[in-house]
Amino acid sequence: MATYNNDDDTAGVPQAPGTEHTELLSFLQYFETLFIIDDSSHMKRQWSDVSALVQVVAPVCLRYDENGIDIYFVNHRPTFYFPGVMSVRKSGYNHIGKVHGDTGERDSAQDIFRGVKPGGRCKLGARLRKLLGWYVEQLREDPRRPPLNVIVVTAGLCDDDFAAPLLDAARALDAMGAPAHQLGVMLFQLGDDEAARGRFEHADDEMWKEAGTRDIVDTVAWRGWPASFGADEMAKAVLGAVSKKMDGAKSALAGTVPPERRDTTV
Repeated sequence: MATYNNDDDTAGVPQAPGTEHTELLSFLQYFETLFIIDDSSHMKRQWSDVSALVQVVAPVCLRYDENGIDIYFVNHRPTFYFPGVMSVRKSGYNHIGKVHGDTGERDSAQDIFRGVKPGGRCKLGARLRKLLGWYVEQLREDPRRPPLNVIVVTAGLCDDDFAAPLLDAARALDAMGAPAHQLGVMLFQLGDDEAARGRFEHADDEMWKEAGTRDIVDTVAWRGWPASFGADEMAKAVLGAVSKKMDGAKSALAGTVPPERRDTTV
């Protein structure tokens, strides 16, 4: 688990997207990128920073994947989403940054965050179970579906079991014989809660060994409030962790053609 303090300046923080990271981040063109944002009451004091972080990271992802990123929240749902009638795929905001062919315009992360106010509990496990379960089912139906890169931004103060859905997804991928890079989940923890940090460290370092599954989890902790808590420095940490993940997939993907984006209507 990589840990950064807000008084570290940029010491030890991966410098992205510099030359080294630019090469690795180019492999994002092979992946779908999905953010899950904790919008519980625990996130109120850093909400503007979380919004700024996504606004910094999103254009970097878009540089390598013109299909745009997906943004989901733990609690918030779009006004046009009807649970029980529509797929969980529609419970967030899809293809943010992608240019719409009919209008030539694009949706922005900034516009989305304006309509979201943090509050309530953090049932991250329930959100992960729905979204990862949906992806696994789509992969069963279409094994050629692009790999998924999930970035979770949270305080880590979860009101349910966030680890079980991760293990279930890993077991399902093992059973399918999916490539090692098919799904990666980065847990980016904000704040000083040591118990939460310990749970995330366990998910990163030990959980998959104990369960005998593939390792799909990486964690980054950003500690300290609030003086030098900057979106640019957080983005370097996030993109540095992503580029590390891309480095692991490079040997399998280099020289291959990026998969075709076949969006689903469900």
